[in-house]
Amino acid sequence: MNFDNEKFCFCIFILFNLLFCNESLAQVKTHNGSARGILVDGETQEPLPGVHVFIEELKTGTATGDEGAFLLAGLPPGTYTISFSFLGYAKRSLENLTIGPEEALDIGVVQMEEEAFSLSTVTVTPGRFSIMGNAPLSRQTLTEKDIKNMSWAEDITRAVARLPGVSSNDFSSKFTIRGGEADEVLITLDGMELYEPFHQRDYAGGLFSIVDIETIQGVDLITGGFPAEYGMRQSGVFNMHTKRIADGQRHTSIGLSIMNARFYTDGKFAGNKGSYIFSARRGMLDATFKLIGETENTPIFYDAMGKVEYELNDKHTLSFHALRSGDQTKIRDIKPDNFDRHDTRYGNTYGWFTLRSYYKPNLSSQTLLYSGFINHTRTGRFEKYDYADKGSFNLEDKRDYGFFGLKQDWNWEISNRLILRGGVEGRQLNADYSYFNSLTDVRINAQDSLINYSETIDIDINPSGQLASAYVSSRFKLLTRLILEAGLRYDYASYTDDKLWSPRLGFAYAFGKNTFLRGAWGYYYQSQFINNLDVNHNGDQFNPAELSEHYVLGFEHLFANGINFRIEGYYKDISNISPVYQNLRDPWEVFPEARNDVIRLEIDGAAARGIEVFLKYDVGGRISWWFSYALARAEDNITDIKYDGLLSARTGKFPRINNQRHTVYADINYRPNDKWHFNLAWQYYVGWPRTNYHYAFQTLPDGALHFYQVHEEFNGVEYPAYHRMDLRTNRHFQAGKSRITTFVHLINLYNRENLRKFDLDVTDENENLVPDGQGGYIHGTDNKNWFGFLPVIGASWEW
Repeated sequence: MNFDNEKFCFCIFILFNLLFCNESLAQVKTHNGSARGILVDGETQEPLPGVHVFIEELKTGTATGDEGAFLLAGLPPGTYTISFSFLGYAKRSLENLTIGPEEALDIGVVQMEEEAFSLSTVTVTPGRFSIMGNAPLSRQTLTEKDIKNMSWAEDITRAVARLPGVSSNDFSSKFTIRGGEADEVLITLDGMELYEPFHQRDYAGGLFSIVDIETIQGVDLITGGFPAEYGMRQSGVFNMHTKRIADGQRHTSIGLSIMNARFYTDGKFAGNKGSYIFSARRGMLDATFKLIGETENTPIFYDAMGKVEYELNDKHTLSFHALRSGDQTKIRDIKPDNFDRHDTRYGNTYGWFTLRSYYKPNLSSQTLLYSGFINHTRTGRFEKYDYADKGSFNLEDKRDYGFFGLKQDWNWEISNRLILRGGVEGRQLNADYSYFNSLTDVRINAQDSLINYSETIDIDINPSGQLASAYVSSRFKLLTRLILEAGLRYDYASYTDDKLWSPRLGFAYAFGKNTFLRGAWGYYYQSQFINNLDVNHNGDQFNPAELSEHYVLGFEHLFANGINFRIEGYYKDISNISPVYQNLRDPWEVFPEARNDVIRLEIDGAAARGIEVFLKYDVGGRISWWFSYALARAEDNITDIKYDGLLSARTGKFPRINNQRHTVYADINYRPNDKWHFNLAWQYYVGWPRTNYHYAFQTLPDGALHFYQVHEEFNGVEYPAYHRMDLRTNRHFQAGKSRITTFVHLINLYNRENLRKFDLDVTDENENLVPDGQGGYIHGTDNKNWFGFLPVIGASWEW
C-alpha cells in the first residue's frame, strides 16, 4: 500500500494536529492531586519492591521501588479505590480514598499478607497466559496498559500474536499455535464458542476480530495441555471475558482511525443490580482505500455487541449477550482482454443467556442457552486470454449454518484439598450448502502435454446433526506444594459418528511463592465442523476426527527485581489427519479452487516440538519490556502428493506450511509521564516453506504461445527471514472529567520488503514478451510483499 506525496503530507498534517494542536484541550485546569505510600511484608515489616499499585477507576497505576515506596501523581480530584497486588501475597484494596485539588495524600504504611498456596487460584496448566483481567498484575502476562499501548492495540487477537508459541501474518488477525492450524484454536466470549470471529476473511483468513477490545476485561490464552473442560480443539484456547461494571459507573467513548470508527458505552441501572455494555464499529478501510486511490478492492465491515446483566437475588445472576457482524468485499480487475470480478459476503449472529448460580460458598454453576447463525456467500467470475492464462471461471457459493444448544458447568470446592468440576453440553447443528463451480482453461498435465481442462462441481446438500459432550475434572492437593489435576472428557458428533474419549493430566509444584514447575499430558480430538465441508474440491462427506497428543513441561520464576521468567518445552503428536488441499504458489488465494496449482496431500501423521522462553520486566517505572524466543519445528509425514501438473513431488517428513523454526518478539515501552507512551516492537521469524517454479512454453494449434508453470521441489526452499519494527506513540489529554487519546502507529519503520508470494511475470510492464536471444524468453519477478511502511493514525474520546 503506497501513498503519493500529496496524500502522505495530508496524513502527516492530520497527525500533527492530533498530537500537538489538541494541546489546548489539555489546558482545562484540573488542579490534580497525588497519593503516596509504602508497602511492607505484614510479618517481617520489610519493604516490598515491585508491588503493583492500581487505581481501579482510572485504570492506571505504578509499582513500588526498592524501598517499597510509590507515588501516584496527576490524579484528578475524586474518590478512588487503590489496589495492591504482588505474586505470593493476598491482593489488598483501600476504598473511598478522597483526593482534593492539589492534595498530596499520604496513605502511610500498607501491610501485605503472604498468601497461602490456594488450590482454586493456582495455575496448573502450563502455557497459560493471563492478559488484562482481575488477576494480580504480577501474574498477568500483558496488562491492560500493555495491550492498549502496543502495536495493533485496537485488535485483541493481533495483540496476543506477540506471545511465544503463537504465529500469524501481517494481513490476518487469525493466529496458529505451535505448528497447528488456525481453526484448531477454541475462541470463546463469556463462555460462548465463536465459530468464525474474524472480519474480512478473504485477506489471509481475517483482518480483524469481530469483538471490540473495549468490551474486554480479560483474556486467558492456553497454548497447550489445557484441561478437560475444553474440547473439540487440537491446539489451544482463547477465552475472552467482558468487563464487569463497578457500582455507580457510567463510561462512554468514541474513536476514529483509518481502520474503523467505533462507539462504546457501559453503566449500571436498577440500583446497581443491573449493568449493560454496548459496542458498535464500522470499518473505514473502504474510505481509506478510496483516499489513496485503491479501487480494485473495496472491503466493508461492521460489528455490534450488547450485554445486559441483572442480579436476580444474592444467589443467581442472569445475563443476555447479542453479537452481530457483517462483511462485504468487492474485487474488480477489469482490463481490455481480461476481467476478474469477485464478491464475498459474510455474516455472524450469536445470542445467548447465561445464568450464574451460587448455591453455597463452595458450590456454583453456570448455564448457557444459546443460538447462532452464520452465512457465507461468494460469487466470482473471470475470463482471461493472455500468454499464461486462457480460460473462464464461474462460481456461486452460498452456505448457511445454524445451531442452538444448552451447556452447564459445575464447580464444587469440597475442601481446601479437593475441587471437582464437571459439565455437559448438547448442540443441534444445521447446514445448507449450495455450491456451483465451472472452470475451463488450458493447462499442462503431468505428462508435459497441454490439455483443455474442464471441471464442473454442483453440490446442494443439507447436513444436520448433533454434538454432545461431558467432562469431569478433579484438582487435589497431593502435598503441601504439589497440586494434581486429572480429567476425562467424552465428545460425540452424530454427522461424523465420532465417539471420542480424552484423558487429561496436569500438575503444578511450587518451589516457593515465586517459583513453579508445571506439566501436562492429554488427548485432544477435533471433529470436522459441520460448516467446514470441503465442497470446493467436490467433497460431500465428513472426515473422522483428528487427534493431537500433548506433552508440555514449563518452569516459571519471578525475580526480586521484577523480571518474570518462563520457559516451556512441548511435543505434539498429530494423527488421523484428513487429506489436505493446498495451492502451490499462493496459499492465501481468495478463490483457491480457480487456480491450476491445487494439490492434495496424503499425510500419515505429523509432529510439532519446541522450546519457548518469555521474559518480562515492568515495575511501573518509565521503562518496561518483554522478550520471547521460540525454537520450534513442525513436520508432516507426507505419503503422497496428487497433482496433474508438473511438480517435483517428494514424500517423507517436510515442514508444515506454518513452520517457524526461530521466532523472536521484543517490545520496549517508555512512559516519560502520564501523558505520553511510546512502544517500540520488533519481530523476526524464519522457516516458512514454499515451492519455486519457472515458466516453459509451447505453441498451440492456432499458433499462439502458451506459457505454463513448471514447479520445482515441493516446499524445497524457505521464504526469506521475516522481520519488522513498529513504533506506536500514544498522547493523552485530560479535559475536565473526560480524556482524549490520540495515537500514531508506524508499521514497518525501516520498510523491510518481506516476501508474501514469489511470483513471475511472463511479460514486461508493457505486457510484451522479452526474448532472451536463445529462442526463449526472459521472465521478470513480480513478488508480492507483506506490509511496507504504513502509518496508521487515530483518536478516541472517553468520559
